[in-house]
Amino acid sequence: RIMSDYVILADSCMDLSAEQRKQYNIEKPVPGSILYPDGTDHQADIDWEEMTFEEFYRRLDKKENFKTGLPNQYLIGQRVEEYFREGKDIIAVTLSSGMSGTYNSFLLTKREMEEKYPERHLYVVDSKRYSGGISILCVLASMNREKGMSAEENFKFLEEKKKCLHQVGIIDNLFFLQRSGRISKAKAFFGTMAGVKPMADFSNETGMPAVLGNARGYKASYKIVEEMLKALLTKEEPQLMVCVHSVREQQCDKFIEIAQTVAPKATVLKGRMGQSNGVNVGPGLAALFFFSDKPVSKDCEEERKLLASILAKK
Repeated sequence: RIMSDYVILADSCMDLSAEQRKQYNIEKPVPGSILYPDGTDHQADIDWEEMTFEEFYRRLDKKENFKTGLPNQYLIGQRVEEYFREGKDIIAVTLSSGMSGTYNSFLLTKREMEEKYPERHLYVVDSKRYSGGISILCVLASMNREKGMSAEENFKFLEEKKKCLHQVGIIDNLFFLQRSGRISKAKAFFGTMAGVKPMADFSNETGMPAVLGNARGYKASYKIVEEMLKALLTKEEPQLMVCVHSVREQQCDKFIEIAQTVAPKATVLKGRMGQSNGVNVGPGLAALFFFSDKPVSKDCEEERKLLASILAKK
């Protein structure tokens, strides 16, 4: 078998559509669980087969209480064993360990399954990100595999590359993040005041979102996205970006337009935020994920300064 015959797998916090997964030969994610407001437990509806995207966010907007849970350990084991039996190694990219226990669940499976199948390997990448961050790492892994990179080389490459992964975007309502313990109540209150668009990146240290500052309205946020991209976007090929939204398609399209103006040769993928992320983010997010040439600074200090200097230029 060829050296690059291995699969790329993620949990349901990866937000690539069925078409995009097929295009890049990425497996269907292992679903996390979603507790519906009526108390029933469901697997995350990865391809919106049970409920539409719009209905899900409408219900969240009405403050209906959905909750997320980890992927079932048995389910992870089942998927891994299926590929191992076929003689295939696996690169798995998970939701940030700062936000969830999914990474540890995959590590547990790795120990059990590699003992049972000593000739096979499961390489687990803790993305330290969510949503489009997981998506972009999976697409990059697919491109590397296409070039003939082995699973082990690819894993090592992704471990370094993920440190250079930025998010720039807006979120309309911080109360969802506050409710799930991602930020404090005070931050949620002040960040959700009329017209204020909090802009966040991700900290490599915590694997959690770090609010960089606030834009006043959408127009200001578009300018910030453009300036941040000009300052930070990698010069290396392939220039790859993923833009994700939770019912903010207009803003997402505008981000993509900006991205393609700044980097005309870049591949920019568009995604809708799935249930596993959406429960904790709520409606109102548009975020662009991209790589820079050097790692995100410690606790995003440099990125905060950059945003402040962009705001000061007005």
